[in-house]
Amino acid sequence: MKITRARLSHPADIGTILYQLVMTGIIVFHWNAVPSPVLLLMYHLAIVSFVLILPNLGNLPFIRWIRDWNPLLIIPTSFAELHYLVHNVNPVDLDGLLINLDYSIFGVHPTVWLERFTFPLLTEYFQWIYTTFYFLPLIMGYILYKKDDLSHFHLFVFLMVYGFYASYIGYFLVPAIGPRFTLTDLQSFPLEGVLFFETIQHALNTLENVQRDAFPSGHTEVTLLIMMYARQHAPKYFLVLNFIGTSLIISTVYLRYHYVIDVIAGVILAIAVWYSAPYLYRRIAGAKSLKFNSF
Repeated sequence: MKITRARLSHPADIGTILYQLVMTGIIVFHWNAVPSPVLLLMYHLAIVSFVLILPNLGNLPFIRWIRDWNPLLIIPTSFAELHYLVHNVNPVDLDGLLINLDYSIFGVHPTVWLERFTFPLLTEYFQWIYTTFYFLPLIMGYILYKKDDLSHFHLFVFLMVYGFYASYIGYFLVPAIGPRFTLTDLQSFPLEGVLFFETIQHALNTLENVQRDAFPSGHTEVTLLIMMYARQHAPKYFLVLNFIGTSLIISTVYLRYHYVIDVIAGVILAIAVWYSAPYLYRRIAGAKSLKFNSF
């Protein structure tokens, strides 16, 4: 069974494999610092093997669906793994640097300053909006997948793989846990919702564990990428995202998950990914006719 780059299902598979290989290298290089390195190594090798074998499993509808969607479905497990890697690989949290940057830019601690606008109903709203982030890429993918021409779907999946994994690399470079942990002594009161705020927050904390995922803000970066792509290829969804996406980005600071400098970094990373993705996609797929429009 001969597997070549041309036999891989889509360009997003290349991004998936490259990320798994980078993580494999990190695990090997930090073998004694990483918990259960053998299991983590086996996980990454299994993902690589799975992606390489997929194009050779036939053309049944279910297999085609897996080939199309697997890059997006692998992302959550890659994120969950960061809990065991980032702090062990780079144990020095840089929250102090980010706090100082925020204060030097704004003259206040933004999460503390926002207390004057905080009230339970708004907190409840923002927590629900923050949670929609986990569904926005899937909804966008579904909208594109229903169309007869799947070229824009594959382009979108590549954009998501590139965007998510780029932010994950950022967590290794600038590990930080965020203001909800570091600035509690400066906050006058804890956030309170109306009905399900605490339930949702607890569920997210349980699912994500304690991550060093503040910088850059992946919520900001990926949300902007989805909004920009929807503007071109799903105008009706873009109208909805205008409201949800803007609220979601605000919620990252309001809910004390991120410093404002994290959001700024997320915006910069989104722009960098947006403009470099077409070149990388064409290099991998040889699809010269496919391109993103400008903003």
